[in-house]
Amino acid sequence: MKRFITAIALTASSLALIGASQPQPKPTAPQEKETAEIGEKAPDFTLKDQFGRTHKLSDYEGKIVVLEWFNESCPYCLNAWGGGLLPSVLESLDEVKTKVVYLAINSTANKPQEKIFESGKKFLEDIKVNIPLLSDYDGKTGHAYGAKTTPHMYVIDTDGILAYQGALSNDKRFKKGKKAKIYILGAVEQLVAGEEVSPSYVKPWGCSVKYATEGEGKRNRPNRGMNPGPLL
Repeated sequence: MKRFITAIALTASSLALIGASQPQPKPTAPQEKETAEIGEKAPDFTLKDQFGRTHKLSDYEGKIVVLEWFNESCPYCLNAWGGGLLPSVLESLDEVKTKVVYLAINSTANKPQEKIFESGKKFLEDIKVNIPLLSDYDGKTGHAYGAKTTPHMYVIDTDGILAYQGALSNDKRFKKGKKAKIYILGAVEQLVAGEEVSPSYVKPWGCSVKYATEGEGKRNRPNRGMNPGPLL
């Protein structure tokens, strides 16, 4: 009996030593959030527009900022701009009492940067729209915001807090005309009235953002099978 008890004690001691010799897992540090979230400070950025002017988000504090992820070769953007929807939105924003800044950001990287820049610039000139078109060729700003589609919209309040992100409107097929609900207009109007923005998120729709992919010379392939309806 004594031998049996001694054997158990030795086994327990051996297991304890083995456990002590194993490396203990280190506590994991809290991970930083990868993308912007509603109610938090919008990620700052410094980007150049089609005329070489530098735009820094923090310079616009005190103003409401609307961001649009843009790609003039995307059928959804073509409909939104060419059909007159977004130009009319710009007119409405000009009438808001609080100053509103509208910035289009292009994170497209499936062509040489110079071609993308010139193509976007020409598109806006052809439709006679004068807004800053910012180049985010490396995609850092797009990834910081979690921009997924063109268009993907964001509204930032006067304190630099992200108040809305998501779809442009509830009219993905551009069939509702003036009856469409324009989410960014609603968000801006609520901010000016001192109200809570609701909805603060609506699932975005459009073409996928054509970010640069890993590996030299590799780019995302353009979307296939997208049908936003007839171009206007």
